[in-house]
Amino acid sequence: MTMLLQGIRVLDLSRVVAGPYCAMMLADLGADVVKLERPGRGDDLREWGGAQGMSAVFAAINRNKRGIAVDLQKPEGQRLAFELARRSDVVVENFLTGAADKLGLGYAAVKAVNPGVVYASVTGFGQTGPYAKRPGYNTIAQGMSGLMALTGMPGDPPTRVAGSTSDVAASYIAFGAINAALVQKFRGGPGTHLDVSLLASSLFLLPDPAAHYLESGVRPPRQGNRNLKLTPAEAFQTKDGFITVVLMNPEQWDRFCRVLGDDDLRTSPRFATNASRLEHHAEMKARIEGALATGTTAEWVERFEAGSIASGPIYEFDEVFEDPQVKHQGLVAEMNQPGHGRVRMLGFPFAASGERPGVRRPAPLLGEHTTEVLREAGVDAAEIERLAVAGVIQLGPRETAARG
Repeated sequence: MTMLLQGIRVLDLSRVVAGPYCAMMLADLGADVVKLERPGRGDDLREWGGAQGMSAVFAAINRNKRGIAVDLQKPEGQRLAFELARRSDVVVENFLTGAADKLGLGYAAVKAVNPGVVYASVTGFGQTGPYAKRPGYNTIAQGMSGLMALTGMPGDPPTRVAGSTSDVAASYIAFGAINAALVQKFRGGPGTHLDVSLLASSLFLLPDPAAHYLESGVRPPRQGNRNLKLTPAEAFQTKDGFITVVLMNPEQWDRFCRVLGDDDLRTSPRFATNASRLEHHAEMKARIEGALATGTTAEWVERFEAGSIASGPIYEFDEVFEDPQVKHQGLVAEMNQPGHGRVRMLGFPFAASGERPGVRRPAPLLGEHTTEVLREAGVDAAEIERLAVAGVIQLGPRETAARG
């Protein structure tokens, strides 16, 4: 099992997707991640899709973590969280800018007692600037970053990219930044406050359209399923579906036309260069799709592979998980999730020395590890009982049942 971050202690104060997904990746790599939730309701993600306390999405995004329930609106709860932050290598939070400071859990306060802490703040718009205190979510960041403006067919309205794309972009940025900051920390450097925003992370998904716009000043249109600067680099219709093809140089164009069996397309000056093909794109596409209509997507993928042409089918989502490469790489994990049952989810996205991290523990029930984690922090059993009675903390179902 790949445990690259074994021994790293992480306090996850975040909720929903952007922060928790980052903390999940740290946990997948072996970090001891403690997720702190509010008593009673916990993370809003627990109820997604009408679930009662344990949605499949919550289970997938909070695997490999331990969970505690602490009321941060109460001074004693704030002190408990602060003690956990003091003992952590990494703190991840996605409160509104300034909210962590009001709770006594901001970077300055934690750094004062834990100088080497890597403290990641994941927000909609960042820690400074005119929008710093605005709430921000995935769809808002997609709209404001230009991601939606570039997505969709020409002439159609802007289109939201499926999934929590902006949240996940911020998760990946935070994950990489945390690991870079840990390298600095263990080389003897100082701790770091990482300012990660959904807006910046989403814009960072668009380096090529940003470069073209910043050079030309021309607003790019929605381009549908094609690249407006390179062709062929798009989706084409086949006999039974769609295929994507991307060609980057003249040699690939030559091989592509030979596989299609169209010598006129291969030799015509109208299609000899990328510039000329862009100029005559509609005619080129019609000829290509005329040839592709004679075979199925699977047949053309096989032919293009034999001709060293980059291509691939456009799957419906259920087809993705039947692909032999997806299966071979183990991109789907399974676990028994208390409170939900058997759950299938995405596995870890990369291998290290040929190994992929697995699911060591299911997502925690609300407050499941409250006693365990607080005892590790030096809180004795009597004090834990007092805090539970006072409503400062919530114990897990098994602990609550034992008390009853």
